Amino acid sequence: MSLRALTWAIYEIGSTLKDASAYRVLLILADNANDEGKGAYPSASTIAEETGMSLRTVRNKLNDLETAGIIMRGDQALADYLPANRRSVVWDLNLDNNRRAESAPQHTPAHATTRGAKSAPQTDGPDVQQGCNRGATDVQQGCSLSAHNPLNPINPINPREAAREHEPDTDTTQPPSREQALADWSPNSEHEALAASAHADLDAEADKFRCKQLADGHIAKNIDAAFTLWLRRGIEGGYLTRRTNRPSDTTHTPEPHRHTMTCEHVQAIMGPEEHLYNHERRGFAPSEWMRACQAQADILNRQEHTS
Repeated sequence: MSLRALTWAIYEIGSTLKDASAYRVLLILADNANDEGKGAYPSASTIAEETGMSLRTVRNKLNDLETAGIIMRGDQALADYLPANRRSVVWDLNLDNNRRAESAPQHTPAHATTRGAKSAPQTDGPDVQQGCNRGATDVQQGCSLSAHNPLNPINPINPREAAREHEPDTDTTQPPSREQALADWSPNSEHEALAASAHADLDAEADKFRCKQLADGHIAKNIDAAFTLWLRRGIEGGYLTRRTNRPSDTTHTPEPHRHTMTCEHVQAIMGPEEHLYNHERRGFAPSEWMRACQAQADILNRQEHTS
């Protein structure tokens, strides 16, 4: 930001420039220029966003300012670091007013001189002063983009202290940063409460919501509010994904071990005496060994239950 360039734009050019839209564009350029009024290259889309004008209007006003000699094309190499499809025009502010007369628009009176030049008498009368000297008392001519437009009251915008990031000179409606904001977004406590009340799977609904936003090609400005509306409509329509119980959802208390004739505890006790029992079975009837093991399992179960 250049204080000198802003002072020049507000107090010198602003007092004579009758085109309010061109004046606002000039203030943006002055805010981006260096102390010498050079090297301003905000994109046309950036100027349109900050002034509220259309992209076409911004480009027309830049052309008018260049035609009037108020700005001129500067060192385009300053923007060489930007990709070719995102590179904007580098402008210099004509702080010394050395091109005003030779590049003035056709509707400017032919006898108008450069801003700051010494007054020269006109043939029409001695009281007429030429040029755009601030403080002229009788007739001031020239140095305006439109001599027929009345002077409109202008509210200069406040200059920003921080340098702005230059945006591509394209008319985009969806900044790429919205996709990153959606990727970084996660449900809040309100969403958790809504999902819990409907026994819905919050993670599944959040994934569906993200996919829907990307598929539509329009990501909501307030993602939290949009997802709240998503859940409420799902609750009303009854189409939210139901939550399934997961091992982490509840704490399971392990059930006590019940001994059987084949468990390791029974086999450890009965193993040394296994050769004393008959293992033959008659049909589906248990063998003598199986009945002995089952009896031992019942003894262990009763002991543990009693304790």
